Amino acid sequence: MIPINLIRQYHFCPRIVYFALLTNIKPVYPRHVSLGVDYHKLQEKLSKHRRFKKLHISYNEILQEKYIENEKLDICGKVDLAFISDDEIIPCEFKNISSKPSYSYILQLYGYGVLLKNKYDKNLSQGFIFHSNNLKLDHIQFNSKIEKDFLQTIKNIKQIVSNNILPNSSANELKCSQCEYLNFCDDRI
Repeated sequence: MIPINLIRQYHFCPRIVYFALLTNIKPVYPRHVSLGVDYHKLQEKLSKHRRFKKLHISYNEILQEKYIENEKLDICGKVDLAFISDDEIIPCEFKNISSKPSYSYILQLYGYGVLLKNKYDKNLSQGFIFHSNNLKLDHIQFNSKIEKDFLQTIKNIKQIVSNNILPNSSANELKCSQCEYLNFCDDRI
């Protein structure tokens, strides 16, 4: 199964997908990854006491850190947070970023939404990305372009797996210098 978090990684550099899914190489994560893990743990703990009034949504239930698989699409992942109402599911992601979320974060959020939609048989039209320490948020409205790009990304990742060939990359020096697989991808710099 393809982990949803690889959608973001694929858009950063498709070679990360190759190394993560097709090799036994243990990645050497840069410091910002451990900061992101700590941020997630803190937000998970704080979310248990939050009311989320500034979202202006109604919900019956909150899910946290819920692992879900979808065999039909061959995807899986752990949802940071989701709100369930009578007819809708609203996925949320915590990101340790200080700026607007990138499109790859939006595709990742949508992927978690697809997992939830199929598991709970609810509508999926929106999501939230929470970021920074004071919990700024971006309200994301899903549309057909996001759906199409998500499905294409999944298709591209499956192609990498089925080909079992290191894909080309357009990553630049800045991206490569932050990569956990830099030492194994020696033709980039």
